[in-house]
Order: sequence, then structure tokens, then C-alpha cells
Amino acid sequence: MTWWAVIVLLLVWAWQAEEVQLWALPLLAWGYYELGAVPTLCGVETTRGHPCKNPARGRLMACTAQPSHAGYKTDALLRLVGVRRPPRPIAASASRSDNAPSPGDQSSGEATVESKQTLMIALTLIATVAGVVQTILTAAG
Repeated sequence: MTWWAVIVLLLVWAWQAEEVQLWALPLLAWGYYELGAVPTLCGVETTRGHPCKNPARGRLMACTAQPSHAGYKTDALLRLVGVRRPPRPIAASASRSDNAPSPGDQSSGEATVESKQTLMIALTLIATVAGVVQTILTAAG
């Protein structure tokens, strides 16, 4: 709730100041909150299409319970913007949890990120970039 209060305060401040350039601040704050601070689930899908249910901070971050998920999520997000890397083999983790694959279960496929998270990341990036560009263009001319 604190983040939303800060974002609303920035919106009110930008509205009352009547300075177009200030609209970039609430947009950037919202973008940072969604991408780097929102409490969410990891969402890395590594085996059988089941997303990881461990908690994570920010849509760009993976859980800390499964160290391999950070690399999988990075690869999946890079694929989202068109950067291709050789796929990492998806292997069983050392510590068993409900979302971990069974021992010996390996797949040569690529890990992905839950589709809802991918959509939210894409929308956040598009809205933030569009808002900042619109603010700059309006302020410049």
C-alpha cells in the first residue's frame, strides 16, 4: 500500500504543478514497483508447464528458494525482447519442493515464465516507455 500511496502522491503533485515533465515521475515509480518491488510469485515454468509458486520480489526477479530459477527467468525475459541464448538444461533441484521436478526428470526444452507475468512485464515496459517518450516530446515542443 505504501508504494501505491507514493504513486498517487506523485500523480497529484504532477497534476497540481501543471508541468508536463513531472508526469514521468509517477510513470517511472509505477514501472519500478511493478518490475522490481511488487510481491509476487516466481512464475518460472520448468517442468510439465507448472509455474513456480515460491515468493519473489518484482516481476523481473525469481525466487531465492530455487537458485537456478534466476537464470531461467533471465533467459525467458531476454527471449521476450528477441535475444536468443542457447537453452539451459532444466534439471532437478537439490532440494525437493512441491514445484520441483522429480529426481532424474530432465528436459532439454527452454524454461518459460508464466504467461500472466510475461504479459504484465510487457505492458509495464510499453506503458512506461510510451509515457516517458510522450512526456519528453510534449515538454520539448
